[in-house]
Amino acid sequence: MTPDRPAAAPQADDERAERILAAAHDLLLAWGYKRVTVDEIARRARIGKGTVYLHWRTKETLFAELLRRDFHQRLGTVAAGIERDPSAALPSRLVREVFLQQRHTPIAEAVHTGDSEVLGALALTDNGLPVIQKLGFHALLVRLVDVWRTHGLVNLTASAADQICTIDAVMYGFITGGIAIPPDEVLPPDRRADLLGQTVGAALETPTAPTGATLRAAARDVLAALADTRHTLAEAR
Repeated sequence: MTPDRPAAAPQADDERAERILAAAHDLLLAWGYKRVTVDEIARRARIGKGTVYLHWRTKETLFAELLRRDFHQRLGTVAAGIERDPSAALPSRLVREVFLQQRHTPIAEAVHTGDSEVLGALALTDNGLPVIQKLGFHALLVRLVDVWRTHGLVNLTASAADQICTIDAVMYGFITGGIAIPPDEVLPPDRRADLLGQTVGAALETPTAPTGATLRAAARDVLAALADTRHTLAEAR
């Protein structure tokens, strides 16, 4: 893949690129993808319009980079938590952290819900799939379920496909908040995160707590999966 930015940009170019991405981030959340123009991004970043195109050839590639970088950073935060505490690699703990990450990151929430008001044309890939699949979330989830099954952290009475479907559906429901509860009765994010973790734990995890050695081994494999996904995201830039 041909990069949109030079392979060895000097520090000044990197700083300008960060200003461009910061401006694009703020405008995306304030106006939505359809209304944002490269002219406005350049004005917000205090640079010329042509400089934006020196870093990214099109508006679409610029915003695609913004989504990739956001997902890359969030996976890094999840990984850091597992490095501190291997039990954070358990399904219930990991999905709880992913939920909180997207709740505190508006772009992540838009990606997870496929919010076309914010993402516009970015909400779907060229072949009509949700952009979260292009970012690699489904592939990562498949690999994580395989790790959990290999280390005996989830029940093997259900198939891997069933467990993937369960996690995906339950997470989406908690992220979108459902449709029956009035807005003023929606629980705060931390409580919803707790309920999500409890639901996934009850549905998937084994009743016997894993040993410390098992947790550490599983955590290593989960970290490897996260690192590979982050590497793929970085290579796509």
